[in-house]
Amino acid sequence: MLGMVSSLYGNAYNQYGALNTLAGMGQLSSIGSGSSVTALNRQESSYQVKLSAYGKLQSSLDTFKTALSNFKTAQDTAPFKAASGTAATLSAKASKDVANAGSYSINVSQLAKAQTLASNTVTDKDSTIVGTGSINIQIGAYNGVGNTFTPSDNSGGKTISISAGNGTLSGIANAINAADAGVKASVVQVSGGYQLSLASTKTGTDNTIKLTASDNDNSDSDLAGLSALAYDPTKGPSGYTKNLSETTAAQNAQLTVNGAAVVSQSNSVTSAVSGVTLDLNTTGTSNVTVSRDAAAFASSAQKLVDAYNALQKSVGELSTGYAAPLGSDALLARVGGDIGNTLAQASYGYGNDQIGLANIGITKQSDGTLALDKTKLQSAFAANPDNAAKLLANTADQLSATAARDNSSTSQLQYTTRTLNKALQSVQTRKALLQDYTSQNYFGLPTQPPLSSYIPKSNATAQAGRYTQISSLF
Repeated sequence: MLGMVSSLYGNAYNQYGALNTLAGMGQLSSIGSGSSVTALNRQESSYQVKLSAYGKLQSSLDTFKTALSNFKTAQDTAPFKAASGTAATLSAKASKDVANAGSYSINVSQLAKAQTLASNTVTDKDSTIVGTGSINIQIGAYNGVGNTFTPSDNSGGKTISISAGNGTLSGIANAINAADAGVKASVVQVSGGYQLSLASTKTGTDNTIKLTASDNDNSDSDLAGLSALAYDPTKGPSGYTKNLSETTAAQNAQLTVNGAAVVSQSNSVTSAVSGVTLDLNTTGTSNVTVSRDAAAFASSAQKLVDAYNALQKSVGELSTGYAAPLGSDALLARVGGDIGNTLAQASYGYGNDQIGLANIGITKQSDGTLALDKTKLQSAFAANPDNAAKLLANTADQLSATAARDNSSTSQLQYTTRTLNKALQSVQTRKALLQDYTSQNYFGLPTQPPLSSYIPKSNATAQAGRYTQISSLF
């Protein structure tokens, strides 16, 4: 505070001028008794109490808005769920992309499979060198009708160097796995020795394997060296670049949905029912039902009621009871009225089809809180799940928007808070100056100096201007 006065006057002489300004304003007449400071203390405390109360109201509005922020659509309040009648055949899971409820008859006639290949047998997996050079692995679609192979991308596949250090079956398997080429390699023990087994990491005919060898023995297609591992599905027979044996052919899943044929590269089928994933376990039939989740809807309704009641409790604590900080406060009443009006006007539909919260079992009590009739809620949801879900979503969205508006940076609540803060700062500034003045040795003066002795004798016009600056603090 002294720094503030000093910044205006720069030296003790001019600071004395500030005291004369106070005297001219009548601010110093009661300093001796301390009554002015006492009054400012009361005013400061009043502002602080009110600011604290407004802060709690702002926090309560933020909490209320956040609690409702996850219920802005019918899919939020009552998401669709999918259920399979025969879990052994398939399971079903709904996503947020489901548009409508429905029932579907599923018949799975074939599961998708990943292609697997096997090499010829070698005696030892860790000491026998198969060959050296490099191999290139590509994944793509093989068309048996046209005998064509189409790579899944234009990357050219993964090329893997094979030397004497990793030229055994085990070494080659490790090198392939490390390359992340879309193929899982393993060494299996069979009668007479070991074989290299290659399996595509994905099912379906679009994920077949093509393996090309660049053999250091200068022959890339025969059964000797690395070329013994070559596999081009468009070539053949063995000894002519198709030297691995196909132990499992790549195949797609095949099923019907309400009689319509569906083909999928994967056993996780997303194209059969919009927004629903079917995970196929085996061939067979199952009925799949897609409907809104009644349990999730009941939970959403309870959360809305709880959030509203929590806000009402906070408002009540601020406005009722002995010495309530915002008792009869017009601003608090306005905010509460906005929330209450939004709730009262909540509805969905038009004309005879229009429903309100009371139709789904949410009613307002005499104390201003909400009550939830769970039996009526379940009955209303069973009668029309979509309308009930949309009503709850609209209500939550509108209440959240009202809370956000009443607590926005341009709201009356925020404006009043800023105004109070400024008033509090002004009171604290005035109190600090008054307290400094009453100090016995302030500026080295006697306790009660004759003020006229410190009135400047020269440059009165300039001093008057400075007095005006000080007086603006009060």
